[in-house]
Formats: sequence, C-alpha cells, structure tokens
Amino acid sequence: MTLRPLRELLADPTTRLTATFLLIPRLELVELLADAGFDAVVVDLEHGPIAVAELPGLVAAGHGAGVYVLARLGERTPATIGGVLDSGVDGVVLPHVESADDARDAVDAARFPPDGSRSLNPYVRAAGYDAAESFLTTANAGLAVLVMVEGKDGLAALDDIAAVAGVDAVFVGPVDLSASLGLPGEPEHPVVLEKVRDLMDRLALAGVGTGIYCPTPQAAARWQRAGARLATLSADIAMAGAGFRRTVKELHDLNTEGRSR
Repeated sequence: MTLRPLRELLADPTTRLTATFLLIPRLELVELLADAGFDAVVVDLEHGPIAVAELPGLVAAGHGAGVYVLARLGERTPATIGGVLDSGVDGVVLPHVESADDARDAVDAARFPPDGSRSLNPYVRAAGYDAAESFLTTANAGLAVLVMVEGKDGLAALDDIAAVAGVDAVFVGPVDLSASLGLPGEPEHPVVLEKVRDLMDRLALAGVGTGIYCPTPQAAARWQRAGARLATLSADIAMAGAGFRRTVKELHDLNTEGRSR
C-alpha cells in the first residue's frame, strides 16, 4: 500500500492522525494496531527495549498494513538519526529539543544535501537497496522531522524552534513537561493543560503542526479538536495490560455472580 508522504501530510492543517507508542517490537502488534484503526505507530527506541536492527521488519509490517511508522530516538546524534532513517521509517521524533540550534542540528542530520548533511548509502532498505532512483529527492520531500518540546527551556525557545526550516511538527511531551513544571506525573493538571494550549496556539500561528502524547482517548479527542495533527494515544503495553486486567476481572465477576445464585 502506498501512503501519502508523512511530511506532506503533517503540513496540512486538516490532518488528524491517531498513533500509539510501540514498546514491544513484534510485527504482529503492528498489524493488530493497524487493524484496530490506528493511522501510525511510533516505535519507542528511547524507552522500549528495541534495537535499530529490529526496525526494518516493523516498518515492513506497518507499511504492508497501511500505517505510518515513526521512530522516537533516545539520542539525536547524526549517526543515530541517519541509521534509523536508513531502515525506511516515515519520520523521526527527536527528544529534548531545547533550542533552535538543537532543532537545526536535528533537521540537518535528517536531510540529504543540499538541505542537510545526512550521509548517503544507496544499499539500505530506505533506498530500496539501490533500486530507488529518486531516493534523494523523495527522502527529503517525504520524511518527517518532529522535535519534542518537553521542558521549560524548550517552551521558552518555542517560537525560535518553530521557525527552523525543516521542522515538520513540534511534538509535545506532557509527562516530562509536567515534571519540569513541578507537577511530575500529572499531565492532565490544569496548569499543564494551559501550557499545552498556549503552545499549540503559538505553533498554529507559526504554521507548524503539533504532535502530542495523549494518555487517554478523552485527551486525544481534546487535542485533536484543538488542532493536533498527530495524537499519540497511550502505548501498546498500557492498552494490552488494561485489556488483560479487564478480561480477568470480567471472569472473576462472572464466577462471583455464579456462586451467589
């Protein structure tokens, strides 16, 4: 299945994509998430026990099922960014961007010359193993760079970060943001929500898309109504755990009901 380039999609103010974080590197989960109706998965290399070598299979599964595959990195070195992009992901989510210089460095590492300094190897999966003649052009035009703003420094530099050419979206991390605001573990606190709304308003004025982590469907709906182009809802582990607990509880309740008759 051919997907519209993610960078192009994130530039459209009407875009409303629903994603989730993938911490369990199994292609079966990618396919299940696609079947459930998610538009994208964000493979979590920052917090999940996932190696770059596992990305090609996950990307192939995602694209085969018709969903976008992004990767959240644990570091922003050029070698790491380039290696992840070589796997064929549709975009990268780069953590703890706190200044315009951080954002420029990230974009530079993710784009081929003349737009950046990404190293080219035509034999990687993203290039079709030397079969994609237009790889240089399509990679720069299609691959999305999302920079994460998660702390006070990033908030203070938001307008400068948003003005960096090549930043396709600013991804808000409300969990880390809540900690930086002195409210650790409270992403739904009114103070955090106010900060996020202000951030989204400023990004909209700058013409830059917003991505955001949403712990619940209610939060995802709220931020999508507010204009978020990529709402990343929960995580595979969280949803699986909730489903397991709900199923076992239902069994216990049925057994209790049966014994009471």
